[in-house]
Amino acid sequence: MTAVTSKRRDRQVVRILGILGTLLEGGQPSIHQLASRFGTRRETIYRDMRALEDAGYPVAGDDLGRLSHPRLLPEARRHAPEVRLSEREIASLLWASKQAEAGSPFGEALASATTKLRAMPVSAQDGLTAGIEGVVGDAGWGAKDYGPHRETILRLVDAIIRRRRCAVQYRSPSSLTGKSYEYEPYRLLTVSGGLYCLGKVPPYENITTLAVDRITAIQILELEFSVDPGFDVERYRLEAFGVVSEKPENVTIRFSADQAPYIRERKWHPTQRIRELLDGRLELTFRAGGKFEISRWVMGWGDAAEVIRPAWLRVRVAQILKAAVRTYGR
Repeated sequence: MTAVTSKRRDRQVVRILGILGTLLEGGQPSIHQLASRFGTRRETIYRDMRALEDAGYPVAGDDLGRLSHPRLLPEARRHAPEVRLSEREIASLLWASKQAEAGSPFGEALASATTKLRAMPVSAQDGLTAGIEGVVGDAGWGAKDYGPHRETILRLVDAIIRRRRCAVQYRSPSSLTGKSYEYEPYRLLTVSGGLYCLGKVPPYENITTLAVDRITAIQILELEFSVDPGFDVERYRLEAFGVVSEKPENVTIRFSADQAPYIRERKWHPTQRIRELLDGRLELTFRAGGKFEISRWVMGWGDAAEVIRPAWLRVRVAQILKAAVRTYGR
């Protein structure tokens, strides 16, 4: 058995045990909800249901007979098998919680969860779990504080799961009063420490990106919506340099030899390619959209970066540098 096959099998076992635990507790989640919960397809959940039946757990539809809302028959009177975490899994969760502390909207819940993780039998052992929290930390400089926006985030999550349109009030940095409109949230996305929501503002067709911390009010409406079948979050991730959805284009930046090591050691974009130059410099090429974000990123490298293409970006950076010279020359 290959490593990939083994990992796939392990995920299936954990997924089936989780579904079984939910059904034994009397829950009646929809197939769609289960697929969203475990990050998989509905066809996969249906296969899991068949596996449960093969294992002796009678599965039926809801009161109307819809198999898309499964439940266990009354004769399924068994205790759910216990799902245990290994020491390394607990250590990884403790690590993740430390990384997420800065600006997290769920700070209190994280602290409570880590206490419970440390209380689990395996976490009492010496080793990774005993000292992981004293090893990793996050300075959090420049991070946004999402604590005051916890209710907004929870409502967005609820609306995304239930496919409900929202009435939002949004205030951008350039607006003093803000705007009110209806919004169909598709997906939350974290970019460079900021939390954003991708969705649509009816009746417009383009994807609208909202910074979650700039939503001043949100109300979930009873109006359902369908996600545009053309929306592909993976494609969005590949084509955007940050959060702005614009037509992608080829970008090439040449970096000085002294900064080349820092460029090599990071992944700046999923489409990036690096070409080494004979004098120690290198060229980074990627295909993405987002003119403002790309310009701002290039400027952050100062005189160590030179735009090769596209032409508009080279001109834009030159204009910004000239303006900076005038500012510092006063």
